[in-house]
Amino acid sequence: MDKINVINIISDLHTPAFIYDENIILKKLGILSNLREESRLKILFPLKTFSLTNALYLIASIVNGFSASSLFEAKLARDILTQGKTVHITTPAFRNDEIRDISFLCDYISFNSLSQVKKFYYQVVEQANCGIRINTQLSFIKDDRYNPCRKHSKLGVSLDELRELWKNNKKFFKKIGGILFHTNCESENINQLLETIKHIDKTLPEFFAKINWVNLGGGYLFNSKKDLAPLKEAVNFLKSKYDVEVFFEPGKGVVGEACCIASSVVDIFNSDGKDIAVLDTSVNHMPEVFEYQVRPEIAQESTGGKYKYILAGATCLAGDVFGEYQFARPLAVGSKIIFKTMGAYTLVKAHMFNGVNLPAIYAYTQKEKLELEKQFEYEDFLIKCGGDKYATL
Repeated sequence: MDKINVINIISDLHTPAFIYDENIILKKLGILSNLREESRLKILFPLKTFSLTNALYLIASIVNGFSASSLFEAKLARDILTQGKTVHITTPAFRNDEIRDISFLCDYISFNSLSQVKKFYYQVVEQANCGIRINTQLSFIKDDRYNPCRKHSKLGVSLDELRELWKNNKKFFKKIGGILFHTNCESENINQLLETIKHIDKTLPEFFAKINWVNLGGGYLFNSKKDLAPLKEAVNFLKSKYDVEVFFEPGKGVVGEACCIASSVVDIFNSDGKDIAVLDTSVNHMPEVFEYQVRPEIAQESTGGKYKYILAGATCLAGDVFGEYQFARPLAVGSKIIFKTMGAYTLVKAHMFNGVNLPAIYAYTQKEKLELEKQFEYEDFLIKCGGDKYATL
């Protein structure tokens, strides 16, 4: 979200607050829509990234469908999507007690292992188009915490294993209608996607010739049609050589920049010579900050600013700290801090440690109005603790 715009709209807002901008989401989807029309690419939005229902209705009006990673996400996808839109699903492990429901909710099921294909194929094949997730064994990510193609990966069937299977049991491939691979994370280099496709084609060209669809996954960022040129080339390569249906799952690329978390300073004090500003939000509202030790970007930071503060969260976790930041003006109790690019993997992973409330959810609408969509209450915390909001305490 634009720095000046955000600061203006949250000046009197009760915090913490999660704000998503409908216009930015529509702008990103518009870039994809142009590519879709030109190359017959089908766009899926992955619910694991961002799952606010009102925003999903907006997204659903433009994309070809949603991708899910669990039964609950599949149910949410089907509840929101209109007729003609598709639901895709992949997960490291489908469950015996869920697979039947999943098969009726989802149009495409990508199994994560050959053993899961053997176990569940005949239970779902009459309802869903079956495929497998593959591990391309081509890594672009140095940090193995993010790398689906790491050594001993739990995600997908390796190309080596598929090549060996092709030599010894070609009949097995009759069960495979398509493939899914997701090999990257927050990459701005979409040429890596094209490189991956050509790597698969070189390693196991017979496989491409036998399938009907390819899901390219996501993990790529973009800001313009020009950024997506390698994606267009990749789609054209697959369609011209193999005439397959092609899907793409941009998550953070669509919503990452469209959302922010607004917070307020609730206390300031000095600790061992440094000023600590305690906020009414927490790393638990932005879990990847703590999980991956990311230093989040804030709107008010001033490079070379005279005033320095360590921004800390509102829980008793010692590591509930965002980092040290510089400001052009001193902070005070009540000062607003805006965490930028918080659309992906925030509220879908956020929790109420210490009973600290989740951010309220606001939409900044196409009409430039700020609308409250959800204010979390004690009852939400009580239910999470196994209680009943209707019980008398």
